[in-house]
Amino acid sequence: MNWLSRILVLTTISIGVMAGLSYLSELDKSTSVFRTVSAQPVSEKNIVDVVSKMQLHLRIRRVEISHSIVSIDLLAVKSTESSDMLKDIYEIPRHLFGSSTNIHQVFIRVLDASADGNGSPQLLVASDARREKWLPGDLRFGHQSMEELAQYLDSHYRMTYTAKWHDRVKEKS
Repeated sequence: MNWLSRILVLTTISIGVMAGLSYLSELDKSTSVFRTVSAQPVSEKNIVDVVSKMQLHLRIRRVEISHSIVSIDLLAVKSTESSDMLKDIYEIPRHLFGSSTNIHQVFIRVLDASADGNGSPQLLVASDARREKWLPGDLRFGHQSMEELAQYLDSHYRMTYTAKWHDRVKEKS
């Protein structure tokens, strides 16, 4: 009789623990497993907050959001290094895709603000980054060479370099 009561008590405790654990997982469903900050939808109301958290080298000229697409224009001056431009082109989609749930495409244009005084800045480089090409586990390119960063961007995003970009890169090297 002593063994039977022990088995009953142990079975009752096991069922209670199982029920408690299953309820605990229901409470925690909205919590992200691998992030401390959960991704939120980006809208016109919070795009300024999201973009202001990015650490960029270039000045932002324009930001536009339309459904699941974000377009950002950056301004480069004559002294801006090519590696700084590429780092910003890498950082913007990484940040937007990592901190949002509804952004699926990011257009980035880098414009030369040091134009000949003709008025509007000229395009240097453009990028079309899509969420399906983005790899969340990729390391940050803080210490990588410009060539490695350019190869990564060319292989994962749709990059367009203008003749002015190529002239600028030759001029700097």
